[in-house]
Amino acid sequence: MLLPRRLIAVAFVVAAAAGCSATAAKEPVATPSPVSVPATTKATTKTSAPPSTASTFVPAASPAKLSAACPFMDIDEYKRAFLVSQELVTSEEAPDKSNGITWYTCDYIFTSSHQTKSGDLLVFASPGETSVKASLKISAESCAEKPKYLSDNAFYCTEKADQYKNTFLVVTRISHGQMRTAMVTAGPPPDFAHPEAYATIVKTLLDRL
Repeated sequence: MLLPRRLIAVAFVVAAAAGCSATAAKEPVATPSPVSVPATTKATTKTSAPPSTASTFVPAASPAKLSAACPFMDIDEYKRAFLVSQELVTSEEAPDKSNGITWYTCDYIFTSSHQTKSGDLLVFASPGETSVKASLKISAESCAEKPKYLSDNAFYCTEKADQYKNTFLVVTRISHGQMRTAMVTAGPPPDFAHPEAYATIVKTLLDRL
């Protein structure tokens, strides 16, 4: 089943193809139950390749073509931003293609189980789109409250469809002639009193997208 974040991206592409991106931004977006959950909830059985370790991390440098999600955010960067004290490993899922979009997903998994996810990072490009503002507006449909914008290119909020109210952070920019988006879902709920950590992640992702 597609993640809610992927449905948001598909809705944007379909609306743009029909020439009605501005109208589509106001329409509700279907949001089935997300996959990522805190460690204290349920386990997600992994079928992808064995997890990698932080020591192998090579940061992305705004690649001409997207090919993976894990190079865009290191384990230590993830842990600092989302206050995770447990040890994690990363696992790159197989690319998922639908409606002209290829999604790349990096799972951040607790080392103790190799099954329970702390969160994930989704990276994709929207072909033919140029409006970052419209893209962010559609993404914000997944927020439980008004999103907190960190710049014209990014916001964070509580994820509406998730009963555990995980953190939802979205970063979008035009890069290499295409609109690229990174969406991070992580528990616990966002710390609205201390947005500095999220701002650091936003800058990192903007530099690497």
